[in-house]
Amino acid sequence: MEKKIDEFGQLEFWLLDNGILKVKSVQTLAKTQELTFKELKHSLAVQQKVYEMTAKKVRMITDLGSMSKLSSEARQYLKTVEGKNATACVLGYALLASSLFSRMTGNILLGLYQQKYPVKLFKKEEEAMSWLLSLEEK
Repeated sequence: MEKKIDEFGQLEFWLLDNGILKVKSVQTLAKTQELTFKELKHSLAVQQKVYEMTAKKVRMITDLGSMSKLSSEARQYLKTVEGKNATACVLGYALLASSLFSRMTGNILLGLYQQKYPVKLFKKEEEAMSWLLSLEEK
């Protein structure tokens, strides 16, 4: 059973039974406003909190179809050394992209933001979950 562990702005954070952290968009706010720098920083803090609680790197999943774009400030932060180091607790990130538009958005994100962990696009949540669970910590 999934358990809601946090909420901030337009984001909800759910910890699944298999240990995967699922980021959801609050339905009433989905795609209506940019994801702010504060929301990004809060998301990174939640990732760190889950890492500290479980003593394991975090496997993450989100549906791009329900997410709005990142604000300019948030995008710039992710390109900095501090922004890249803030994700050191992540083992892998699965992006669900069921529509053509969300797959195009996902491919752009993958090209722009190179990470130290694997990120992969999926059409189906089951495939994304299987891939995340196959990742092993080094």
